[in-house]
Amino acid sequence: MLSGASGQTPFWVYANQYGSVPRDGNFGLAKAGLYKIYNPNNPRTFQWIGGVEAVGSYGRKYDNLFVSDAYLGAKVGAVEILAGQKSMIAGLTDTLMSSGSLAVSGNARPIPRIQIAIPEYLPLYITDGLLAIKASYSDGYLGSSRINYGSVRQVDRTYFHQKTLYLRFGKNIDRWKGYLGFNHQVIWGGEKDIMPLYNMPGSKAYWYMATGKTFEHRKVGNHFGTIDLGGEWKGKKWEYFVYRQNIYETGSLFRVINLKDGLNGLRIRKSGKTGAESSRLDVRSLLIEVVVTESQQNGSPAGGLAIYEKGNYYNHYIYRNGWSYKGQGMGTPLAPAAGITRSDLPRNTGEFTNNNRFLAFHTGVEAIWHHTLIRFKGTYSRNSGTFLSPFEDVKQQLSLALSAEKSFKKLRGVSIYSTISSDIGRLYSNSSGILVGLRKNGFLD
Repeated sequence: MLSGASGQTPFWVYANQYGSVPRDGNFGLAKAGLYKIYNPNNPRTFQWIGGVEAVGSYGRKYDNLFVSDAYLGAKVGAVEILAGQKSMIAGLTDTLMSSGSLAVSGNARPIPRIQIAIPEYLPLYITDGLLAIKASYSDGYLGSSRINYGSVRQVDRTYFHQKTLYLRFGKNIDRWKGYLGFNHQVIWGGEKDIMPLYNMPGSKAYWYMATGKTFEHRKVGNHFGTIDLGGEWKGKKWEYFVYRQNIYETGSLFRVINLKDGLNGLRIRKSGKTGAESSRLDVRSLLIEVVVTESQQNGSPAGGLAIYEKGNYYNHYIYRNGWSYKGQGMGTPLAPAAGITRSDLPRNTGEFTNNNRFLAFHTGVEAIWHHTLIRFKGTYSRNSGTFLSPFEDVKQQLSLALSAEKSFKKLRGVSIYSTISSDIGRLYSNSSGILVGLRKNGFLD
């Protein structure tokens, strides 16, 4: 693909792209991947998967070449073991047009990890299939991190821990389904160097981190996650999916901080095939989301400790890298790295993001018109900075993207796509751009 912009790359071109899209506006980008997937029609108990994807870009400021996906996995029955770095998100949401899950959105590069999981909902036969479960447990490696508070200024190794558990109420064939679950993520590592007084070995630090136990009036690591609720109804012509992600952060794992902050979403989607078969305008899917992170107040701090009374989402008082990997935020892209926002906005050198307090309205639309797939994303946000780096006044921001993609039989499955995008407001530098590219999916021939 080729991109040209009047300033930095507009928000909805680079956000939630697994760290693959440069932010310098004008660039060329190529991706090539090879994947082995599970065969759903294969009755064998054992199957394996694998994937590798390389990303290369050329821009006016820098060039970049890296491997994005690189993993191997095997499934025995319903249980999967996976090793490597694989594109993943966490939380109930629309995976295609969402503004991004709050905890792990697909905004940063995939993290190298080892994971054991039940990746698809598994009906529990003792409930006659009315209750199904999916879950995961993984540990990954993030690399070094600068330290804000501790006996050292940097640690060489930090790690990423994740566990998820989701329940589905209702059989797969039922029109009504309900969803309940949580995800728990932790950035941790270097405790023995950061706090030499306690001489905490890695095994002890892991236990306190993974269980969320408090050690000397604080949590080990930077904890962040969501408790999710969802409901789905499938009609003859339309499907409706409503979801809520409620935030919890360090110190509040078993105490809800508040009910104000979170992600609320509604997706309405046409049932049946979604191919580009219509010559008329045919709206296939509509998404509306409201994201709130303005409060960050804990009404019932654990043990009365003041350290838990106020949050600082996506930042951490020990790890200066905050909730990020390779310089990209792992959570919602609406809380950007400080270097992305306008240079005249306040920022603190100890914080990863200088804007984690916002109210955002997001919408996405997918339609077919003249055998062309059309997608629109639009986000309006009111941004207040952070508690440590508050903005003087609310900074309004509007980010838009309109894309079109058309495949041609004569080109053997190759499609041509283009995106027009723009940022208008006071959070990012005003910029408009256009992107064009070619895409080839399926088997090579």
